[in-house]
Amino acid sequence: MTLADVQPATDRASETRAEIGQIDVGIVTKGKPTLGMALTSLLLQEDVQLRIHVVDTAARPVINRDDVRLALRLAGDRGVHCSYEFSGESDRAFSAGKARLVRVLNGRHLCLMDDDVVVPSKALRQLVDTACQHDVYGYVSPFCKNSPHLDGALGSRPQYAPGSLLFQDGIVRRILTEYYDTTVDVLDRRKSEQKVCETAFLTALFDVLDRPVIRQPDLVTYHLDYHDDAYWIDEERVVIARSAAIARGLASKVRAEGPGLLDEARVRNPAAPGPPWPRRSWARRARQVLSWVRR
Repeated sequence: MTLADVQPATDRASETRAEIGQIDVGIVTKGKPTLGMALTSLLLQEDVQLRIHVVDTAARPVINRDDVRLALRLAGDRGVHCSYEFSGESDRAFSAGKARLVRVLNGRHLCLMDDDVVVPSKALRQLVDTACQHDVYGYVSPFCKNSPHLDGALGSRPQYAPGSLLFQDGIVRRILTEYYDTTVDVLDRRKSEQKVCETAFLTALFDVLDRPVIRQPDLVTYHLDYHDDAYWIDEERVVIARSAAIARGLASKVRAEGPGLLDEARVRNPAAPGPPWPRRSWARRARQVLSWVRR
């Protein structure tokens, strides 16, 4: 066997390792002034391959702001795939935006990041290194300083935190899609007597699926909205119980409908290319903005 025979195999092995370690990062934003800082902290991550997708639910496109334009230029300079989608205001903006992220981001490692959380430069590398020690896991969670926490109704398992790394196979992808499509979160403006909480749902979901969840207390991220109240949900215990019940119901339903989904996710390339990135009129606008910024 010659070096010419060995090199392509080595290259393919390196590419496979890179794909397995790739992280899909999704952000739903309603235009908070912290978005630029949050994006920049992601774009400066070291030793990790990212693709980032932003769903904008603000009244006016945040891509017109200087901080966002400059962040997009930084993405280009660092070779990070960062795409943007304007969906506009809605009374279910949070839930609909999350559903859109799950449809666009189909990688093995999924990070649903808030638009007011910043992370150290090696945070995502630490998360994915921990995650890659497991064939299947639930989530790997940092300690998010100043992030609102739920009470003890969810038990002793480490709670899901903003910026946690989720393992996304066929089962999880289908559950998340239906959950975000059919529920009204406490962060949605729509009035409903059946409000749910994403943190409670995700914490309960991986308990139901019996997948390990890992807290990395030495990895600290920072929630920048210092005005949030520690008690931010009306009828918190009722909302938590409802969210956990929905997690159990969806897990049972999806398992019954597609018992082979987990096996398929293990066999196929876990980071196989997903559907094409969405192309809308905003894409032309984004290119125009980027060309202006580079002048």
